Amino acid sequence: MKEELGRTIQQLRKVQCYTQEQMAAAVGVSVAAVSKWENGVSCPDVTMLPVLARYLDTDVNTLLSFHKKLAEAEAASLINRLTDIFFDSGFEAAYAFLMEKIREYPGSDMLVLNGVMALSGALVMNGDREAAERYEEEIERLYEKAAESEDPAVCSQARYMLASRYMGRGDYDRAEALIDRLPDEPAYDKRQMQANLCLARNQLADAGEMEERKLMLAASSLSMVLVTLIEIAFREGRTEDARYLAEAAERTARALDMWEYTAQLPWLELYTHMEDRDNCLKTLGSMLASVTDGWDYTASPLYRHMRKRAGEEGLGSRMREMLLSTVESTVEHDGRYAFLRDSE
Repeated sequence: MKEELGRTIQQLRKVQCYTQEQMAAAVGVSVAAVSKWENGVSCPDVTMLPVLARYLDTDVNTLLSFHKKLAEAEAASLINRLTDIFFDSGFEAAYAFLMEKIREYPGSDMLVLNGVMALSGALVMNGDREAAERYEEEIERLYEKAAESEDPAVCSQARYMLASRYMGRGDYDRAEALIDRLPDEPAYDKRQMQANLCLARNQLADAGEMEERKLMLAASSLSMVLVTLIEIAFREGRTEDARYLAEAAERTARALDMWEYTAQLPWLELYTHMEDRDNCLKTLGSMLASVTDGWDYTASPLYRHMRKRAGEEGLGSRMREMLLSTVESTVEHDGRYAFLRDSE
């Protein structure tokens, strides 16, 4: 009980961006007392709970963790709602909605991570660079909160995203510090062992879905490796090798029944480096069409056991709008795409 209450107090305090010193002064206790609460050494007096709840903008039930757990389907629905609010009412309204839900579910670090990823992605795809810069601090504060999660998956993903943001603005030292804190690949494969266990128990559907998700993840990772190798080949002046890599990337995507968008991505990288306007625009058209058409991976024998997760249906038109905005903004501001600016 003490440990759970302490974690909840700490999570809610960080959501509000209060320090231990600020909270101690506001509720009339010592900093040492706050530290003991958060570390599960002691509990606040029962008369202190309403005071803490008001200060942390919550209620006593939430403070005592008498709140419902956030199910996966509900979490996906909240993220979809968050994206809709962003495009209908703007960043401030979407941010307020996310913070309200974080307060409602203070123990859901995955909600924090998925929420900030949705917000930051929507800012980029909306093409409003001024807004993206204006809300940089709020976005990074949420990533930093997720990066402190006790859930290794959430923590690692948040650190990865933060490191990517630092690299994007040339802050390589901070990026390196975060990358160094990311876990190395384990010597054992937990997911494979889980699939093997399901297979041994004749739980074929579960084993199949685990293995198929591993295959899809590996295929996506391989695609990004090949796209990166295309860029390296161009920087080294190996144009023919870059074309060979693009062909290999497309063959791989098609052999593994990946999304058409994935199959076209290496060609976009190739034609962009070659400044081939006609083929670049043709490839972008194919990518936009693939977003609208969607990707029914469950129709492939390679992914027969996989089930679409909550929130995946009906995203085509919204994704197309976001991709169009991203393309327009990138072409306008990124020097690599100057050769496209005079095209329609």
